[in-house]
Amino acid sequence: MNTLPVMKIYIRLLPVLILSLIACKPEPPLIILHNSCSGYTSLRHLQYPTSYTKTLIDSLGFSYSLDETDTANNYMLDTRIYIHPEDMVWMKELDSIFPNAQVMEADTKGEVHIWTGINGLAFDTAPFTRMLLVLNGTPKPGLARDAAYRFNIRFGISSLEPQTADADTFSQTTLYCAEKDAMLAQKLIDYLGIGKVALRKRMQDMVLLLGLDIMDTKAIKSSPPRISLVIKKGMFQMLVFKKGKLIKTYPIAIGKNKGDKQRKGDMRTPEGNFTIVSIEDSHTWEHDFGDGNGPIKGAYGPWFLRLSTLASETRSGKAWTGIGIHGTHDNASIGTRASEGCIRMHNEDIKELKKMVRVGTPVRIEE
Repeated sequence: MNTLPVMKIYIRLLPVLILSLIACKPEPPLIILHNSCSGYTSLRHLQYPTSYTKTLIDSLGFSYSLDETDTANNYMLDTRIYIHPEDMVWMKELDSIFPNAQVMEADTKGEVHIWTGINGLAFDTAPFTRMLLVLNGTPKPGLARDAAYRFNIRFGISSLEPQTADADTFSQTTLYCAEKDAMLAQKLIDYLGIGKVALRKRMQDMVLLLGLDIMDTKAIKSSPPRISLVIKKGMFQMLVFKKGKLIKTYPIAIGKNKGDKQRKGDMRTPEGNFTIVSIEDSHTWEHDFGDGNGPIKGAYGPWFLRLSTLASETRSGKAWTGIGIHGTHDNASIGTRASEGCIRMHNEDIKELKKMVRVGTPVRIEE
C-alpha cells in the first residue's frame, strides 16, 4: 500500500490542525474580586485590590472586576477561590497570587470569584508598622475594646480600632499572625487566658478574633448589659438606665456650640451610639483653655471615661478622638455649653458614675 498520498494529506492538514488546537485553547476566566474584610482595608487605608495584586493579575492576562463588598462575609480571615472544574487549568497562575486560598468548586464556568480575607490583603507593597486588630466575634459588647486596651497597657502594643466580627461565623478565640510574631502571639494568648495561635503567610499585622468560647471565662470582663447611659444635650442631662429602667439623672455640661460635631476643633459634642473604651485616672491631668490662665490643674476632675466615637458609630459618619465624660474644676459650668466637645460632670457625680460603669458600657448621645 502506497502511504505517500496519505502522508501528503496529513502534511497539508497540519497547519489546520495547529490552528484548530490554538483556537480551542480555553479563554482565561473573568476574575471577580470580593473584599471580604473591608473594615480592615478601611482602617489600614488600603485600596482594594492592592497595587501589588492588581499588577500581578494584569501581568497574567486575566480580566477582572471588583464586586460590591459582601457584608455577610466581612472579616473572612482566609481567602477563598470559587472556580469551575473546567477552569482549574488556570489555578497555577492564581495560586501564585493567593497561595493561602482555599479552593472551592463553583457552578459557573468562565467566572472565578475570589473572596479576599485579611491574609490575602496583608501584603500591600506600602510598608507599615505591625499593629493588632481585635475583632469581637461574640454578641457581648465591649470585649474587643477592652482586650485592645489591656494589651496596650500590658505589652505596649498599638491596636487598630477594635471591630465587630460575625458571631455566627466565628466561635473559637484565635490570634492570627505571621511566623515571626508567633512567640509574642503566644504571650498575648497566655495573658488572655484562652485561645490559640494560627500562623498565616504574608501577614504583617496581628489579628485577634474573640470567639464565643471566651464567654465562659473571666479573662476579659465586659460591661454589665443592665447599665446604659443616655446623654440629652438639649436638656443638659445624663440619664442612667438599669435593665431599661431610669435610676439616676445627672446634670452635665456639653460643647460650647450647638449641633452635631462636624470637624476637629468646632467645640461641638458628637452624637451617636458609643461605648466606654477606657476608664482613666485624671487626678493629675492639666489643660490649657487658651484664656491666658495657662494650664489648669484638675481640669478633668478625678476620672476620664473615654468614648469610642468611631466613624461607624457617629451620626456624622466621621471618627473623633479625645471625647469622653469627665469631672471639672469649674462647677459653675455644669448645665451650660462650656466644653470643647466632652461631657463634664460634677466631680462627686463622676466618682459615683465610675462605680456603675465598665469598659463596654453603651453611651448614646443625642440632641
